[in-house]
Amino acid sequence: MRPASPLWTMAHACLAWEAAPVEDPRALAMALDAVEAEGTFVVLAADVLVSERHLEAAIAMASRRWERGRAVGRTLGAELMRCLAGSHHIGDAIRAVGLERGAERGWLVGIGVEQASLESLFPSFGFTACAPHTMTRQGRLRLGLPAEGDLEHLALGLVAESDLLA
Repeated sequence: MRPASPLWTMAHACLAWEAAPVEDPRALAMALDAVEAEGTFVVLAADVLVSERHLEAAIAMASRRWERGRAVGRTLGAELMRCLAGSHHIGDAIRAVGLERGAERGWLVGIGVEQASLESLFPSFGFTACAPHTMTRQGRLRLGLPAEGDLEHLALGLVAESDLLA
């Protein structure tokens, strides 16, 4: 019998969404925490993910730190946001990668979740699936990334930096 897989090798899903303006991002995050489903759900701003590789690296880093008891965040979702933002401070990370009031687009990430399960949550939150979003100039600024340079490598650097700062 094989030992249970560590968190960082678990399935994850990430889907782009559109919806009516989100008036209270914190309430949305709390509603996702209360979902009666297996896994961890995180809602992100539309313009902060560079690639699947960027997300996978952040999930792996957050999950390893969580499993080893070295996470800074009180939840796996908060730790994921911290790793994506390359920050030590959860509040700074939420401001960098979280939804802003009035957001009409974003990402829904599920850790330990299959894509079909993630899709099944969309109607409950008024989300409609849409084409993937791209990093914007504003997203780069919020993450502190320079205007020039290979965006994926810069974003992966943020993930690595989050481990060094913790």
